[in-house]
Amino acid sequence: MDDREWLMDRRFAGMNLGLERIESLLHKLDNPQSDFPSIHVAGTNGKGTLCAFLSSAAANTGVRVGLFTTPHLVVVEERVRIDGEVIDSQTFDEHLSTIRAAAVEVGKELGEQPTFYECTFAIAMLAFSRAGVERAIIETGLGGEGDATCLVDADLCVITTIGLDHTEILGDTREQIARAKAGIHRAGIPLVVYHPEDESVLAAIAKIAGDDLYVHQGLGIDDFWQDWYIFAGYIAVSFGWELPSEDINWPGRSTNWPPDGLFESQIRISAAHNADGLQSELMSIQEPTILVIGVTQKANLEEAIAEVTSEIWHMATFRHIIVTEPTSGRNPPVDAEELAELVFASRLDEPIIEKDPVKALEIAEIMSRQAACGISVMGSVYLVGDLLKFAVERTGGDLWEHLRVH
Repeated sequence: MDDREWLMDRRFAGMNLGLERIESLLHKLDNPQSDFPSIHVAGTNGKGTLCAFLSSAAANTGVRVGLFTTPHLVVVEERVRIDGEVIDSQTFDEHLSTIRAAAVEVGKELGEQPTFYECTFAIAMLAFSRAGVERAIIETGLGGEGDATCLVDADLCVITTIGLDHTEILGDTREQIARAKAGIHRAGIPLVVYHPEDESVLAAIAKIAGDDLYVHQGLGIDDFWQDWYIFAGYIAVSFGWELPSEDINWPGRSTNWPPDGLFESQIRISAAHNADGLQSELMSIQEPTILVIGVTQKANLEEAIAEVTSEIWHMATFRHIIVTEPTSGRNPPVDAEELAELVFASRLDEPIIEKDPVKALEIAEIMSRQAACGISVMGSVYLVGDLLKFAVERTGGDLWEHLRVH
């Protein structure tokens, strides 16, 4: 199989926390992650957004900056950005070839090759090193301790919010998840935490970080986008950087996305996929809307979508609901019929089920014109990717330009 096929095949190795494989892999590459300082960001919600803002701030200052985030929406290359731009496929493939050769050697020595995530992280580190980046902004994968990104040379660590997500891996309480996220802490390196509402969560982090802990109070408002912008601004000032641009392009998360003309109807598309994210998104809806929803499988599905199933949102807010399924992702999609049973528990009408997300969007566009209202899409980040890819192809746009952050 070619290198791309090999990398995609690594997805079936699953998630496997631990540093032995990635340490060995990076060692064979002469530890490129040590060639630049990094800001290391963990959290349940908002960590990718904060990373994008920090990348913007560094670039605005003239700092050559690498940005590593996961997951990708459409193409695997978008996990690796330099100065806000996704690296080109040829460069990605050149680094992938190097990574594959080293990963095969790791497999011979340890009995198992690095995972898909570890390989893409290694590609990013190699790309950043060879491109001469002066600073990297690194988003963790799931938790903190045991995540491949813990090997970066961090001079600042940040935790955004702590919520109940990936409970099958990180623990089933916020305190347990907080301890897992706090695993990014290094002794003597500042750890800045967005203040959690629960003092017991903060105490769990403080027990690990000790005197290195700093707390960002936040604005106490429901506009997380503005909150992350301000948080990033504080961090930027501490490094002597310019402020980030408020109008960065972060599909499925930024308030200025999608841009005018990408879709045929007035539409909101959010990658909110857990309880906290969905609650925040729902609170921002002010007018009746057509809802399109699709999620991937998770251990606490009913708890994750509890806000969507609450009676207070339904007949007054959601004129129609279309239930669909994302077409890609690390986890398989929740079956549309199963999701519909949960979502429609508080409704009197029948569910509209269309498993193809593109067809689901097209149905929503027709309904929105008939009902003279907008469309709200919520759920998996992979659903966002499905619709972004379709819309760019439909309008004849440049996908790489739509994936540029700043």
